Amino acid sequence: MKQETLQSTLTTEYHNLLNPQKAKNATQDITVLYCRLSRDDDMEGESNSIINQKAMLEKFARENHLFNTQFFVDDGYSGTNFNRPAFKEALALAQAGKVKNFVVKDMSRFGRSHIEVGLYTDILFPKLDIRFIAIGNNVDSDNMDTTEMDILPFLNILNEMQAKDTSRKIKSVFKDKGLSGEKLCHNAPFGYKKDPNDKNHWLIDDDAAEIVKKIFDYCKSGMGVTQIANRLHAEKVNTPTEHYLSNGVKSTAKLPPNPYQWEGATVAEILKKMEYLGHTVNFKTFKKTYKDKRKFNNSPDKYVIFENTHEPIIDQETFDIVQNLRKQRQRRTRTGKKGLFAGLVFCADCGNRHYFCTGNSVSPRQERYLCSGYQSRKIDCNNAHYIRQVTLEQIVLADINQKIELVSNMETRFKNFLEKRNEEESTKEAKQQERKLIKAEKRIIELDNIIKRLYEDNLTGKLSDERFMKFSKDYESEQQELESFVANASQLIKQQQEQRQNVQKFIKVIKQFSTLEKLTPTIVNTLIERIEIHKSDRHRRNTQVVDIYYNFVGALDVTELQA
Repeated sequence: MKQETLQSTLTTEYHNLLNPQKAKNATQDITVLYCRLSRDDDMEGESNSIINQKAMLEKFARENHLFNTQFFVDDGYSGTNFNRPAFKEALALAQAGKVKNFVVKDMSRFGRSHIEVGLYTDILFPKLDIRFIAIGNNVDSDNMDTTEMDILPFLNILNEMQAKDTSRKIKSVFKDKGLSGEKLCHNAPFGYKKDPNDKNHWLIDDDAAEIVKKIFDYCKSGMGVTQIANRLHAEKVNTPTEHYLSNGVKSTAKLPPNPYQWEGATVAEILKKMEYLGHTVNFKTFKKTYKDKRKFNNSPDKYVIFENTHEPIIDQETFDIVQNLRKQRQRRTRTGKKGLFAGLVFCADCGNRHYFCTGNSVSPRQERYLCSGYQSRKIDCNNAHYIRQVTLEQIVLADINQKIELVSNMETRFKNFLEKRNEEESTKEAKQQERKLIKAEKRIIELDNIIKRLYEDNLTGKLSDERFMKFSKDYESEQQELESFVANASQLIKQQQEQRQNVQKFIKVIKQFSTLEKLTPTIVNTLIERIEIHKSDRHRRNTQVVDIYYNFVGALDVTELQA
């Protein structure tokens, strides 16, 4: 939270608190005995337990004749902010003019943000005539002329520093656990449950896992996340939060009024979880500061992934297909109808997506795809690249059946053909990249040594500061360029190594089908990655080239196999 926002919030609360009810009965004056314990405080031992705090506060109130005591307990809440339910309840009583004394075990129990603590102890409580006492620090607002009161601001700063240090230690422990492969999330993802014999291992939750599979199947059929959410609602499928609570699992998520009220965002979150592949994925979120409890999404390159740590619910092929579909923007027409190839058809010349054109008065045979670049006139595409859906369906159906037949009749030959094609396309480039990569990595090490020697020469006076700055800047710039190249080259080599696996994936997927009579959205989305439409050639009886790119393997020219 920014300091201006913090001060604005506290100023509003300050003005509210300065208007207590005028009618104030002395016999109603309350002594607030406030206790707080956060999860972070467990590191400090038993002395800060709620039981011990209560015992100390109760004894102090009895011995010092503080009457009408009421306990207010925030168990599990951080002291770095004052957004705590019991504390707010006590302040509400103060606003009503009912609080006389406010007692805590020590200043760290009251709070660990020195700015906010000071606003309460130095401004708000004195204005409301509330006596503030911190037993362990000998702080008593009725005795201002004491050393303890003089050093109170410094004590508050030390408490805040301690909170920061504790947060740093916890973060370090958390990081070590994550890097060692330990699961960091509090609850297992929807579809799994914690192993009662090993909290770091997940077992499949059969009922929830079936819902996860259903969600992925719905997506493969061409449904968007909102449509899937509506379908689950219509089928009266319990939401993840409802499922957790009904199975005795604690959840921090807000329970919707309707147990079947699925949200599109929930569906989208499920569809992108790599955990369903059987992997542990750590460091997906982060916090900006120890005071801000909000979580922010990390970029995928910051994830640490441990593969095959539990039983998968979704296979890799289905997951990859769904991720590709989620990247496509599939808009329905005004009639609510979506084309069979929605999101998959592109212009071969300008690269823009094709619109699916239909209408209430348009017959199925007239439904068509048009280049969006040509339609909008925003891009220099001089042809509509028009094609009817029925025509495209015939072309794609025939091509898919051709591939099904080839795999069925000559799987080994087909597999070898694809692997040879990939090898011819990538081997030469891969070898060049590998040679450059080795050379670059060697040069990076050399530069490290050079920069180190420059630093030593500068320290001993052999090299002036001016020349040191010039040389080090040049070498560091070269090193950064090489490191960028190494990262890109490593990624390219990795992709080329994955091509062999992709051939196996494609064969596994297409073997699910026998000769097809008709295409469905599920079949299309399972097999097809992209379709490119070329301009029709009017000089050759309106012939038109259509390039079909399959998931995992791209375009497949199998003329050689059929010879």
